[in-house]
Amino acid sequence: MNLFKYLTILVFAKAITSCTSVTKVEDAIANIQLDIHLTTFHKDFAAASEENLPSLKQEFPIFFPARVPDSIWISKIKGQDAIHNVLEQAVQEADFDYGEMERQLEDVMRHVVYYFPKFDPTPVVTVLSDVNYRQKVIATSNKFIISIDTYLGKDHELYIGINKYQRENLNIEQLPADAALAYARLFLPPIMERSLLDNMVYHGKLHYIQELFAPKSLGDQIFSYTPEKYAFTVENESQMWRYFIDNELLYDTDSKLMSRFILPAPFSKFGLVVDQQTPGGVGRYIGYRMVKSFMENNKVDLETMIQLNAEDIFKRSKYKPLQ
Repeated sequence: MNLFKYLTILVFAKAITSCTSVTKVEDAIANIQLDIHLTTFHKDFAAASEENLPSLKQEFPIFFPARVPDSIWISKIKGQDAIHNVLEQAVQEADFDYGEMERQLEDVMRHVVYYFPKFDPTPVVTVLSDVNYRQKVIATSNKFIISIDTYLGKDHELYIGINKYQRENLNIEQLPADAALAYARLFLPPIMERSLLDNMVYHGKLHYIQELFAPKSLGDQIFSYTPEKYAFTVENESQMWRYFIDNELLYDTDSKLMSRFILPAPFSKFGLVVDQQTPGGVGRYIGYRMVKSFMENNKVDLETMIQLNAEDIFKRSKYKPLQ
């Protein structure tokens, strides 16, 4: 057997083994019994009266801060708050499939339980948030909160004043990926380190865990990129990596690197003519690829990977960008 045929068979066999392993994991996850309840609080509030406001506040105290007087809630209930009226109408017209939403979030939580058995699944609650698109979902120890008015669709008229790159993922199809990322943050505390590599790997860990929690989500949904900009990032990974290496940026602690390559933005800032074709935060994608390579090339569990520092991940990852 010549070398080419041997390598081809080896690669094929590895792919089959990997596929079988993934299937076994997903089968095991599917058998985890959960019963998640979704409460449409925004509907309950819309149907409330001034008389039953106290009972609603008692049931959902988290949505009624003590600093806000009852007169504010009563004005909303009576339809005297024009903005709230518009939001209620827009969500009603969206005609969301709450049953499907519940099933999708139950699937995400099932994956969380598989990888972190101590996790205690929580009820899901929908709210109106005055289109708080920077905090579309919130995962707490006892609730998972969805700002339902941030999932009306990227072209909805209520989103006209929002920057285009931020509007792109205000779609209901984005919800499982958003939920998975919110849960990933529960298991990965923020870092204090300042180097580009540290932040790339930190966000890479987040996205790696997010993908485990929401394996059906597409790559562009995982990173909140448009499909076109995600494709550009995948196709140009090696050139981006070469830029970081040639400019000796990995261990650079310049705070401007965060806005250039990590934080959400219309595009990343290489200072090249192709910048407009890139999504913001491409360093997060390369960090994810690095973490993924580390997990593929080292026999360690998820908890161990979470604890390792960026330097260990980088050196042991055998990371090579896609050609």
